[in-house]
Amino acid sequence: MHVFAALGLLVLALSAANTMPFVLPLVYLAVVTPWLWSIDVREHRLPNWLVFPGYLVCAAAGALAVVIGTGIPTAALLSAATYLGGTLVLACVGGMGLGDVKLAGVLGFAAGALSPTAAIVSPLAAFAIGGVAATIALLRSGPKTRIAFGPYLLLGFWIAVLANRLG
Repeated sequence: MHVFAALGLLVLALSAANTMPFVLPLVYLAVVTPWLWSIDVREHRLPNWLVFPGYLVCAAAGALAVVIGTGIPTAALLSAATYLGGTLVLACVGGMGLGDVKLAGVLGFAAGALSPTAAIVSPLAAFAIGGVAATIALLRSGPKTRIAFGPYLLLGFWIAVLANRLG
């Protein structure tokens, strides 16, 4: 099942990428999304061994962009820093796990590399959909309820990719 989901996301990633170096983070995320999603739902954690390679992939994409002459990926770096910083603030006040924070940096870079619109849509969609899900869970189960937020971060990202692809 995970393989089929990854293949579907891979097709979307390849069709949405607008420049060669920035297809790399999209391909990486297409491959790991199904596993990150299912692990977070099951265990409420996003394993470092799946998330941290994303930073290496983003660094490679950024370096490759500089080498081939497209310049420093300022929008991607700004998006990554903003998403990572915002989720870190939420983690410090107790509203988010550190796995979500680490994932947000990779998602921010990949979305920012696509377009400024994708960089905005990704977290907005994640927090809108995740907020509705958290509210429903809270109403059903009470104030001690916790939800895995990684799937909503990933869903928001792929919504942004699809929106960017559709124009």
